[in-house]
Amino acid sequence: MKLQSGLLVVALVWLLGSSAQSWAQIQFDRPKTEPPLENPYTIAAQRSEILKTVREVLKTCSIPLDEQLSREAEGKLVTKYVVFTKGVTAQTDLQYYSNLPAGEVRNWTQGRFALEITALPLDEKRSQLQVIARIQGRIVDFSTGGKWVDTPSNGRLEDEILRGLAGKILGLDLGLKKGSNLRRILTCEY
Repeated sequence: MKLQSGLLVVALVWLLGSSAQSWAQIQFDRPKTEPPLENPYTIAAQRSEILKTVREVLKTCSIPLDEQLSREAEGKLVTKYVVFTKGVTAQTDLQYYSNLPAGEVRNWTQGRFALEITALPLDEKRSQLQVIARIQGRIVDFSTGGKWVDTPSNGRLEDEILRGLAGKILGLDLGLKKGSNLRRILTCEY
């Protein structure tokens, strides 16, 4: 009788212990991922105000404008290519922001991007802000020393930039992490 009650206690402790562990693995307060903003994003601001803010942010983040391709009168600003990753982490960083060609094993050594930011007026008080990113990765090519390959963007960089610019223009926190009020383009905070 004593042995049976001891086994019963051990079984009960084991059962309660294992159920506590399983409950610990279930998260009810797990944060939901926000969908990306619509691109183009409608903002209650004039085109001139949007372009002025975009120029300030690009200057702060040391992202040079390509004045030959930019058409400010049409509301379009185009940047020159900026290298954002080099070395061992290049492939991981490229995979985060773009869709690398599947099935190809390449030695990615660098990654760069260029932006096309367009502000289209809808009426006197509203405009649409659109961000397009062109992302390229550099591969080792022994015959030429290296070759830049277009890697289609997955939209993550565009959403990050769109959230930051729209938040700055509107004075709102549109970031993925609420309460941080942190606006950034890659490693540049503004």
